[in-house]
Amino acid sequence: MTPYLARIRIFPIKSLDPLELDRVEVSSGGHLAGDRDYALFDSGGRVLNAKRLGIAILSIRAAYSDGRRVVKLRAGSECAEFDIEESRSEIEVWFASALGRAVSLQGNKHAGFPDDDEASGPTLLGSASIDTVAGWFRMPAEEVRRRFRANLEITGLDSFEEDLLFGPPGMPRRFRIGDVEFLGTNPCARCAVPTLDSFDGTATGPLSAKRFAVLRERHRLRNSEIGRYRGYYRLAVNTRLPHGQAGKTLRVGDPLVAGAP
Repeated sequence: MTPYLARIRIFPIKSLDPLELDRVEVSSGGHLAGDRDYALFDSGGRVLNAKRLGIAILSIRAAYSDGRRVVKLRAGSECAEFDIEESRSEIEVWFASALGRAVSLQGNKHAGFPDDDEASGPTLLGSASIDTVAGWFRMPAEEVRRRFRANLEITGLDSFEEDLLFGPPGMPRRFRIGDVEFLGTNPCARCAVPTLDSFDGTATGPLSAKRFAVLRERHRLRNSEIGRYRGYYRLAVNTRLPHGQAGKTLRVGDPLVAGAP
């Protein structure tokens, strides 16, 4: 089977729920249009994400409509709907109440707010790897998707075969999905967030960073370069997009071609 793009997920507001799409355009700043275009910040200008807020933000639900313009937020029994651009002050008040602290909502539609400025393209993960991790920790595959939050999911690869899309440190590998060219830069290092339930933030179940790293090393592909990176608590491929990709479109069903010129 030729590997192909099976799912596209963006996160319009960083650290909140994803939005699944059939297609997505590459922005002028080299990210997926709409992905992490908005983020919450504290009064000191630091981003407020799940690493810092844990259960407080993981328990908030978000759903999008009207082309991502409108967000419906829910925290417990509190529910409200906002136009993201026109109601930022109201959204900030809502989040301040839900999180118990003052926040500001900032936007950057040019490049978004990526986790890694050096590898600001979409993250990529294979369906088989998701299923393997789900089996390790006896959880649904969808929960693995939600915890590891990859933008692009590829079907048709063996477990962890996406590791062949990056090279040693400082030596990215080129590949293509449909018409869009990528540089696979490194295996994504994970924080404590994937060890938490994606709906309520509780640290329940067998998934731990230590156990994950042991299994990841045990099941590594012999011809991958993951061993050149520090630690095995890593999953998904970080990427950046070379010049000239802005305006191109990724579509579900697009084939993946490794080593594309």
